[in-house]
Amino acid sequence: MSNVFRGRFDHAVVLVNDLATASATFTRLGFSVSPGGAHTGLGTHNAIVRFGVDYLELLAIRDEAEALRAQSSTSGIVERLRKGKGGLASFALATADIERDAARFRAREVAAVGPFAMERMRPDGRKLSWRLLVPGGDSWGRPWPFFIQWDQDDATRLSWEKPGAHANGAKRVVAVSIAAKDLDAASALYERTIGLKAGATQMVEELAAERRSFTTDHFAVHVYGARGRGWLSERLESFGEGIFEVTIERSGPTLAISPSDAEGARIAFVEGT
Repeated sequence: MSNVFRGRFDHAVVLVNDLATASATFTRLGFSVSPGGAHTGLGTHNAIVRFGVDYLELLAIRDEAEALRAQSSTSGIVERLRKGKGGLASFALATADIERDAARFRAREVAAVGPFAMERMRPDGRKLSWRLLVPGGDSWGRPWPFFIQWDQDDATRLSWEKPGAHANGAKRVVAVSIAAKDLDAASALYERTIGLKAGATQMVEELAAERRSFTTDHFAVHVYGARGRGWLSERLESFGEGIFEVTIERSGPTLAISPSDAEGARIAFVEGT
């Protein structure tokens, strides 16, 4: 079985305490934000910052009791928000053959939950549905993605949720940055099990970290491991592993948005060609 991943970046999840407040914040940052809808039986709802097939998901608890009753990953959202660990929490890679991906995980003896079905009822009454595959059974604050296969094709979904005209010039997500306690183990997961292409390795002095990059379909995952005391080691101690930055290509100059200005999400804008 080939270990090459055949897919693309789908979306990054930003956990927020209040969906209306977060939507207003991202609107002020120049993003076009649209209501997403409610996740059936999970007690959550979302808003979408769509660029194309890729997007940012602002995800909040709609009904805490329902979220806790669901006994799924939504209970983990409640706990993270209670502990002040909102902001970027996970990201998804889209696949056209989730059963094949699940088989590849089993062949590598890597535990994963799924594929299992989920759905979201949009405000207009249309139902979006998909299947998920979650390595380790949890995707919040982990140094890996989860996998999604949509039941509707791209054209249908984009006709229901049209890409926004973003005032800040945002075009697409080009990379995510991940903090990992064990850089070698995370690197092996991305290259050998997930099947991304290994790229450059470099030291990033301002973070006191080593960065290894992995790519698929014009998108990069930058995995960082601490090398001595510094920003990344402090991040790992205070916030744990997982996604800590999303990089977005835009029409305009490079710009960094701090987590304090974006509901806990660290966003880096890079100038597009």
